Amino acid sequence: MTINDVTFTKQLNGYDRAEVDRYVENLTLAYQTAYDEYNSVCAKYNDLLEEYGILCRQQEQNKSNVAVIAKTLVDTETLAQKIIADAQAQADKITEETQAAAKIIREDAFIEKATAKRHAQKLIDDATAEMTGLQERSREVIRSAQAEAAQINDQARQKLEQTNKSIAGVVAKLNELLPLPALDSQPAQKQEISVLASLVPVAAGEQPEDTY
Repeated sequence: MTINDVTFTKQLNGYDRAEVDRYVENLTLAYQTAYDEYNSVCAKYNDLLEEYGILCRQQEQNKSNVAVIAKTLVDTETLAQKIIADAQAQADKITEETQAAAKIIREDAFIEKATAKRHAQKLIDDATAEMTGLQERSREVIRSAQAEAAQINDQARQKLEQTNKSIAGVVAKLNELLPLPALDSQPAQKQEISVLASLVPVAAGEQPEDTY
């Protein structure tokens, strides 16, 4: 039974019918207004939940980007170490070949060995310079990514705080709408008001049921 369906038994010495009708009409209008405001607040609450989900997905994406950058740094350092190792192996090979040639022609071997050492040193220097450049570029990428991640996390945190405040405001508004006028002498109306109050979340921060 709804408020619109409530009827009163006519008695000889009962309540004034016009007065009771006015009260029921005012109560119906108050209930309809509160119900409309409740639906509006629930819609805003659902929008806030959707926005919260978007922020969470952005945060997860940011974590994924940081992991990719970290892996890139590790791969870069591994590549640099391989370049140095290859250069050193090549230098060792040239040195061995130079030493073998020195057994046949001493002077030519000495010159060739010196040339080979210079070439090997140049290879090492070039590899070292390349590794240093790669490491510096990797550090720049990491610093940039960390700065961007910190900014995104800060924005997400601020947005979450705003969302929590908005949710708290919504719950406070719902709590303000809970009290409705009651007619003490009419048990049927008191029961109806109790049913309406049970449709609203009872405390701030509680999750409304999926039916809303």
